[in-house]
Amino acid sequence: MKKVVLIMIMAVLGTFSSNAQIQKVDQEVFGMDCAPCAYGLERGLKKMDGLQNVRVSLNDGKAYLELSKNNSLSLRQIQEEVKKNGFSAKQAEVVIEGKLINKNSGYELETGTETYSIVTGASDDLNSKLKAGTVKLKGIVQDEEDGNLSGHWKIKLTEIL
Repeated sequence: MKKVVLIMIMAVLGTFSSNAQIQKVDQEVFGMDCAPCAYGLERGLKKMDGLQNVRVSLNDGKAYLELSKNNSLSLRQIQEEVKKNGFSAKQAEVVIEGKLINKNSGYELETGTETYSIVTGASDDLNSKLKAGTVKLKGIVQDEEDGNLSGHWKIKLTEIL
């Protein structure tokens, strides 16, 4: 009986972890000032496992990333790759699916590899519509200093998907 319960728990957790992930990132990149710079960053990002589509725009100063289904990438890994290529990663617009939990009179979204604290502000109306459980969100992740990437982010919601 204990084995059956353990198998059921592992199946539920396995299902959650395969759905909890970043799905899209529009990452602002500081320091790109020429086409070879943008091309080099794009090549570096394309080497990462879990990316389905990568486009770096010198004009926009952004890297546009679509992640493959069931990827295990974190925003921290993406921003570290940007830094490794000689640039600074700034704020990012992301689409994330994960487990939303009510914590300290606020909400946090957990993906298994990272935690995103929902911050209040212009999206207070969206915040009031949040409910604990599995959810897919779109928002702006606030900039962190490149040397202080912790895997715990602050996100301002722009949409509940």
